[in-house]
Amino acid sequence: MATQDKPTKVIALEEAFLYPKIFELYPVELQEKYGPVKEKLSDVGPGRIKRMDEAGIDMQVLSHVQPGIEMLEDRTLAIQLSKEINNWLSGIVQKYPSRFAGFATLPMQSPQDAADELERTVKEFGFKGALINGHTHGRYLDHESFSVLLSKAEELNVPIYIHPTDPPKEISEYYYEGSSTLITGWGWGVETGTHLLRMIKAGVFDRHPKLKIIIGHMGELIPFCYSRLSLSLSMGEWLLAAQEAKKTGSRHESHMQKSFNYYMKQNVYITTSGVFDQPVFECALAFIGIDNMMFSVDDPFRDNFEAMDFLSATKLSKEDKDKLAHGNAGKILKLSNVPASPPNSKNSISAFKARAKSKMGRMLLSFLVK
Repeated sequence: MATQDKPTKVIALEEAFLYPKIFELYPVELQEKYGPVKEKLSDVGPGRIKRMDEAGIDMQVLSHVQPGIEMLEDRTLAIQLSKEINNWLSGIVQKYPSRFAGFATLPMQSPQDAADELERTVKEFGFKGALINGHTHGRYLDHESFSVLLSKAEELNVPIYIHPTDPPKEISEYYYEGSSTLITGWGWGVETGTHLLRMIKAGVFDRHPKLKIIIGHMGELIPFCYSRLSLSLSMGEWLLAAQEAKKTGSRHESHMQKSFNYYMKQNVYITTSGVFDQPVFECALAFIGIDNMMFSVDDPFRDNFEAMDFLSATKLSKEDKDKLAHGNAGKILKLSNVPASPPNSKNSISAFKARAKSKMGRMLLSFLVK
């Protein structure tokens, strides 16, 4: 039975902040791009909590906006800044423990240091895992050098969230030359979905069977190709492995051992971040399943009210809506004591004005893009 009711508790997982020193390292064009949202990105205090309360969001799991320190060539600087960012974020989480949790920033330029920093932040600060912004100078998580990090994530029983970033320079120049909007609207989804598919195909989840990976934006296009991917990867890789075994006498670890569907159910979780269309949600739900889906907004790049209206309108039973809104996140991230936000904050005058402004903005945007 579907319900239009809002869940009593809401946790959002892909919510960005900006560390001032990283902003200073951005090229001028990127600083200009983030100019309109810089204030909201930089606010991890009362202003952000007020916006959360007005929309009815109880907790955000904070992570650094893309691009993060993955962009740095200097390995030593990346290690230094990751510690600095995580120490700073820990202070925010300690100050507002019922409203914010944290995903670690990792120096992916050095996998061993990334593993050590993940362990430090989880054990010392109670961080819930890590978020990485895609590849690191063209190197993806299927690269053998990252095995030490993936093993550490397994050991700590925390997920790694793969957030979109621009494709490697050569691909961007070939496919998206002169079109940054095509990269953000299409290239990011293709890039992140491909990152996960590379991991599946390469047998990463066979070597790390307890590893949990999260991707956003309703599955980064994967649900729309689910059946084709399942057939192509499962049967194709098994066939290649069989041919290889016939030649060499053994099956190589570089091939997936189980079906595509198995890994998607056992190791992969998706969030709703930035995608608030019911038909898209229903497609993802049909293939991914409610137990592997979690709510996110993509704040401040998407609107909290739009996200909450979407959540309210999902055609789910109350039990499944609670799973989407907070239950699955609570289980996977071990967030067991998240109090619901005060009900009066959702009905205040400021909340009414903020909702009205949100609706007007969405109506105008809808009119302009028709």
